[in-house]
Amino acid sequence: MGLLRKIRGTGRVAEPAPPRPEGGLPQAREFGGSVQVRCVDAGSCNGCEIEIAAAFNPVYDAERYGARLVASPRHADVAMVTGPVTRNMAE
Repeated sequence: MGLLRKIRGTGRVAEPAPPRPEGGLPQAREFGGSVQVRCVDAGSCNGCEIEIAAAFNPVYDAERYGARLVASPRHADVAMVTGPVTRNMAE
């Protein structure tokens, strides 16, 4: 029981989210309030993938701002490419 008591007593791990901007982002209206992101690894060192995964974990939770990772390019609004893009990858 000592571990559960310690977890409950720790409280919030991250800082609270910053307030939303007053005017909002006019570019976000084109996407209807949310952006579906497809991540493509073009041979990177996996450092970027770790940072992307960290942005969507429960601590930072990028989904509360309307960004969501999708598995299919058909459902994506944006392609996020990490690593060097070669001619073969571009095709």
